[in-house]
Amino acid sequence: MKENNLLDSKPHETNGKVEILTEKMETLPIQSEVTNFKPKVKDRKFLRVGLVLLTLGIAFGGLKFIQERNISAKPNLETTLPNILSVQAIPIKLVNSYSVSQSYTGIVEAKRTSELGFEQSGLLTSIYIEEGEEVTKGTAIAQLDTSQTKAQKAVLIAQKDRAIATLRELENGARPEVIAATRASLAQEQAKLRELQTGPRPEVIAATRASLLQEQAKLQELQTGPRPEVIAATRASLLQEQAKLQELQTGPRSEDIEVARSGVLDLEEQLNLARLQEKRREELYNEGAISQEQFDEASTQADTLQARLEQAKSELEKLETGTRREQIEAQQARVGQVQSQLDELIAGTRREQIEAQRARVGQVQSQLDELIAGTRREQIEAQRARVGQVQSQLDELIAGTRSEQIEAQQAEIRRIEAQISEIDVVLRKSTLFAPFSGTVSVRHLDEGVVVNAGQGVVRLVEGGERKVRVGVPPANTSSLRVGSQQEVRVGERIYNARVLSILPEVDSMTRTQSVILALPQIIAPGTVVRLGLNQTYEMEGYWLPTSALVWGERGVVGKLCSCTPFAVRFGFTCGNLSD
Repeated sequence: MKENNLLDSKPHETNGKVEILTEKMETLPIQSEVTNFKPKVKDRKFLRVGLVLLTLGIAFGGLKFIQERNISAKPNLETTLPNILSVQAIPIKLVNSYSVSQSYTGIVEAKRTSELGFEQSGLLTSIYIEEGEEVTKGTAIAQLDTSQTKAQKAVLIAQKDRAIATLRELENGARPEVIAATRASLAQEQAKLRELQTGPRPEVIAATRASLLQEQAKLQELQTGPRPEVIAATRASLLQEQAKLQELQTGPRSEDIEVARSGVLDLEEQLNLARLQEKRREELYNEGAISQEQFDEASTQADTLQARLEQAKSELEKLETGTRREQIEAQQARVGQVQSQLDELIAGTRREQIEAQRARVGQVQSQLDELIAGTRREQIEAQRARVGQVQSQLDELIAGTRSEQIEAQQAEIRRIEAQISEIDVVLRKSTLFAPFSGTVSVRHLDEGVVVNAGQGVVRLVEGGERKVRVGVPPANTSSLRVGSQQEVRVGERIYNARVLSILPEVDSMTRTQSVILALPQIIAPGTVVRLGLNQTYEMEGYWLPTSALVWGERGVVGKLCSCTPFAVRFGFTCGNLSD
């Protein structure tokens, strides 16, 4: 057999690579097809000699066999010929490198997943979607209570309307009647100022002194108590009111009704007679027999009787229908009022009434003292300031509205409009809209809950293309290109995934770079996928079937038929092949 020595300059692992040992390995010449191994004959001469010797040996053996059979009772010896083993052989080649397929795990994600909530707190009144329901971008999802906000907007709109009306008034200028009213007010204030400057008139002092005497008399009367004649008069008034109440409760008497009915009949007869006289007077007037004044007297008398008849009929109708309930209640209230007055008179004056009257007397006394002492200087100054204020108002009205007043009013209108716009924003944000198309994954809340700002109401998962984030060692990301297609395994199925991006930073925990890949929509978020990458290692060696190797005490040895075994070391195993 022929020996080949495979030399390797690196007999151990370096940087995670597995190298082949530099030991002597014995190989067997192998053909690419199945053959039977037989001894080779180098020389035909030796072959002929061997055949002769073989023939002689066979003859000698036969004789020996017959001899032993005759002299011995031993059984026949079987001659076992050596078995020739047939094997399948393949050619092997020296390779300079090999590829390793490494699998990396990732989790499928939607492109966008959002916990949707409101920017402001409030009462959740409506949720328009359910879990698992698909929505499009801009679809209303939930609604907060907006009653208070709408009321605030209505107040601002009213303020804006009033400000606009004021602006129009400023732009149009003061109306003549406003100027006239201001001029009259100025004249009145000037008259008060002159009165203060000249001092009080004697008649004013006399009137104030009379008012003081009157208030003092009332105070003295309260202190001494009510007089007997006042109590008697109040008691008589009470009896009269009680009689009226009783009459209303019992209803009208029959004789009163008859008298009223007789009065109506009498007035009807008088009216008929007056109408006849009016008709005769009209004929005479048309003939020129009487004057216009005589005709008017007859007509006026008829109209007067007509009015009296209608009044009498109304009174008769009241008597026939009886007293209404509200009349009885009003009379009862009147009786109660007079009764209270009588009780107060009998019980005497209360202390608080005396104190109130004494305060009134003191107030009138102060007014009288001021009038006698004359007007104080500060009163004149205050009135003069008032006159100046009214004069300024009149001057402004006559001169017209200043431009800065119009600008200030316009600024006020803009301020109110800004507040209304702010309210509109609050109202718009009181409705939760879908920021993108997708499927509602989770509904966290129900109606009637007061939500906080930013609190999640629903979780929205975007539809369409999925993505997966896979952590890959930085040394292996160099073989990936953005936009390239990679195979990923989901369960037993393989999908093509497109590389979207490779994040530049290395995760401090896993020491890997994140690779983002795009996947079909049919893969649900949360699914585990595996990305397989091939890594090429530079190393010389041979690929041979693993079945041609058996384990030995010092590693793996190869043994083919009766060939000399040789020691090898695994570099890498791929399927049923070993390097």
